[in-house]
Amino acid sequence: MKHFQLKSMASITHLLIYILAFLLIWEWLRPVPAVTNTGQIEIFVWFTLASAALIYLRFPFYITMPALFAGSLYGLHLIFMEGPFFSGEGAGTLLRTFAAEFTVNTGMIFDGNFAALTDFFRTFLLFTLLALVCYLLYYWVLYTRRVFFFLICTVAYITILDTFTVVDASQAVIRIVIIGFFILALLHMLNVQDEERAIGRRPGSFISPAWMYTLVTMAGAAVVAGILLPKPEPQWEDPVPFMREFAGIEGSGGARASRIGYGVNDERLGGGFEKEEGTAFLAAADGEKYWRGESKDIYTGHGWTSDPTYVESEQIFGSGIDYRMFEEGAELEEGETSIEMDEAADFELIFYPGQPVNVQNTAADSGGNTISENEIQYYTDAQGGRIQAESGNAQSVRLDSYDLTYEEPVFPMEELRNSSEEDPEDIQEYYLQLPEELPERVTLLAEEIAEDHESRYETAAAVENYFSENDFEYETENVAVPDDGEDYVDQFLFETQEGYCDNFSTSMVVMLRALDIPARWVKGFTAGEEIEELEDGRNLYEIANANAHSWVEVYFPEVGWVPFEPTRGFTNYADFEEPESSDPGIDLGEDTSGEDPNIPEPEGGVDDLLEEGGEQGGTDEDGDEGSAVFTLKNLLISIPLVIGVMILYQKQNRLQNKFFFYRYRLSGKSASFSAAYQRLLWMLANEGIPRAEGETLREYSRRVDLALSSQAMTKLTSSYEKVYYGGRTPADEWEKRKKDWEEIVRLLQA
Repeated sequence: MKHFQLKSMASITHLLIYILAFLLIWEWLRPVPAVTNTGQIEIFVWFTLASAALIYLRFPFYITMPALFAGSLYGLHLIFMEGPFFSGEGAGTLLRTFAAEFTVNTGMIFDGNFAALTDFFRTFLLFTLLALVCYLLYYWVLYTRRVFFFLICTVAYITILDTFTVVDASQAVIRIVIIGFFILALLHMLNVQDEERAIGRRPGSFISPAWMYTLVTMAGAAVVAGILLPKPEPQWEDPVPFMREFAGIEGSGGARASRIGYGVNDERLGGGFEKEEGTAFLAAADGEKYWRGESKDIYTGHGWTSDPTYVESEQIFGSGIDYRMFEEGAELEEGETSIEMDEAADFELIFYPGQPVNVQNTAADSGGNTISENEIQYYTDAQGGRIQAESGNAQSVRLDSYDLTYEEPVFPMEELRNSSEEDPEDIQEYYLQLPEELPERVTLLAEEIAEDHESRYETAAAVENYFSENDFEYETENVAVPDDGEDYVDQFLFETQEGYCDNFSTSMVVMLRALDIPARWVKGFTAGEEIEELEDGRNLYEIANANAHSWVEVYFPEVGWVPFEPTRGFTNYADFEEPESSDPGIDLGEDTSGEDPNIPEPEGGVDDLLEEGGEQGGTDEDGDEGSAVFTLKNLLISIPLVIGVMILYQKQNRLQNKFFFYRYRLSGKSASFSAAYQRLLWMLANEGIPRAEGETLREYSRRVDLALSSQAMTKLTSSYEKVYYGGRTPADEWEKRKKDWEEIVRLLQA
């Protein structure tokens, strides 16, 4: 019995079960970068794989323990140290560091001061925990054959992260269920085999094919059913918002790691976001535009706030107060747009392009009652430009639809490059603010970027281009969240260098302010998707929740507020106009592209332009995975693929001929003579010998034989006529003429 048990321990079945169990551990590691500041997760995955292999192969204790300890030291070196590991100096430095860290942190543990443990020692504890989990799984799987508890814990762990963090576990749950299904079924199979041995039977130690066919069929059927079957809407009210509020996960500081759709509270930026499907509003416009919601002027080190001052919008739209988005230097063109809000979009503000002039609408209050136009009063934040409607009783009103007249600027490049006037005092007061705790290296970086540029415009363009020129990555999922004492911009610029629009736009505003250039952070929506051309010549755009976005506006004294777009993969739709050249030999003409000619095209190519989706709380439209950058590696991979496709296309007829040659050769007597003959006619046509219109089969066969210097086609045609007209058995004729059929195919391949 012991012999059979040892043999079973080394079986392929046990190895497969243990590999599946390792995949469960991997599911525990996947979300770690999204919910913690832990990076380089691949190091932990490789260490776990090595630990699992050592434990499964049952090396002696005196080999396994030193090997695991050495592996953890190597991982610590990769994460925290520099220089080569396999050198006397590198290994010695690491051992001395480890000894010092171990001594200090052990004392903290005995004192109960767990919060003060260093990252170095925490990482070592994580390595130790992973090795322990590998051993426990080995014991559960191969000895007790009970893994159900660990499976349930894995499902609970993933679903909790999906509910309360930015982790999207929809695919992970499917993987875990499938893996757990196979593990439980295979363990049950081993128990059945043991019972058979107990009654004198001797089943093999390998996986039973019948079991595997059944498992694969059942798992496949479950997956297909889950994908294809209709999915009803939730029947109970979602308890998660109450639970999050009760637990204090959401508060006045905003969510730390989950931002969905157009957010209201921006005090705490950072963390990935989940994609929110659905339409925000429809807009009829004469072209692609950014839809502005509001701007904010106070940077706290973790996000944005503002102190809005609302005045009647007529004063803003008219000349009642000295507030204009654009100055005399900008040429203004009037435009009109019609906006229809989606029923599910709960926005109590107006979105607009350019500078609003007038608003007319039909609105409904929160109770769904229709309100007439003369009962509505509009108020605008004089600093942030946020417009909201109120009813006669000073209650905020959600507008179902509205028509908006606006002024759209054309920015003169000559004015921007030569801007030299001093900024007004109120502009300096509001839009140069920075927190006292801003790390000095942020200012030093801004000065380094600007040192070779004299004008304000050149400096702003240099800061805007800095991110694309230095390989900053567009990322929406694994985005770090700054700690309480860590600056949001500093973390992005010097540590992570990956994020979405909030990271890029906030960093640009802060660096410009560090250079005494007034700038503000703006939020709204990108252009959306054009879905229809209207009879009046305008286009209808669908702006989705996923189009939520943030960008930058920079103040130029003679021109006003000019938009800039630092986020990689996004297009600036503002209209910039170059002056006509005085040199008759050079005609610059008018820039009608709608883009700043000094700003290079997005480097991500077509794929990045398609990512013009949400960020402020949505995601890019189709990029669940970040922006694709065309690199040399991609080029080296693409060239052989393109050449291969060209060769396959050129050789397709020959390859098809070979395929059908071996297919009919191997089919033997079971092949249909009629089908083989028709296929041969098709192959001859592909090789440039088609049957002419009105040509009989006999005439055609003689012409083919003449072209191929053969008699085989005539013989095949004679047999085909006997089958088709004379009622001969196709199988008998195929057996007789099979060699003639193969002869013609060989001649075509020659």
